[in-house]
Amino acid sequence: MPETAHLPSELLKSPSFQLERLRRRTRLFVESALMSKGFNLREYWVLTYLVDGDAASQAELGEIIGVDRSDMVRLVDSLEKRKLAKRDKDPKDRRRQIISVTKKGHKTQLMLSPIVQNAEDEALDESTSKQLKHLKKLAKSIIAAEEESTDELEGSDDTSGDVPRADAG
Repeated sequence: MPETAHLPSELLKSPSFQLERLRRRTRLFVESALMSKGFNLREYWVLTYLVDGDAASQAELGEIIGVDRSDMVRLVDSLEKRKLAKRDKDPKDRRRQIISVTKKGHKTQLMLSPIVQNAEDEALDESTSKQLKHLKKLAKSIIAAEEESTDELEGSDDTSGDVPRADAG
C-alpha cells in the first residue's frame, strides 16, 4: 500500500476514505489468513452469526452481512456442502429457508475465530491498544445508531412518504 505521505491531505481528512483504507487493509489480512484454512470472510461471518445469533433466514443473513440473494445462496451452498450449516424450510412459510449451524460448523467457527482475531491484530499492529479500544467503541456506537435508526424507520406508521430514500435523486 502506498505511504500516506503521498496522499492528498484532503483525502486523509475524509472519514469515508479513512474507513475504506482501514477496511481494505483489514480485509486483506483476514482473507489471507482464512484462505490458508480454506475459508473466506463471508463464510466466517455467517458461521459467527449462526453461532452467536442462532438460526436465521437466508434473506436476514444476506442483509446483515451485505450479500445479495444469489451470492447468499452460493455462500450457504458452500457451507452446507461442507456440513457446516444446514437449511430447513420455515414451518410458517415454505418459501423461506432457515439456516442453522451444525456441530461441525460450531467447532469450525471456534477454530477460525482466533485466526481472524490475530489477522485483525496484525493488520492494525501499528495502532496502540488505546487507539484500538477507541476504534472499536466508535464502530459499535455507529452500528448501534444505524440499527436504532433502521428500527425506528421500520416501526414507523408514517406512510406519508416523507422519509428520505437513499436512491432518491
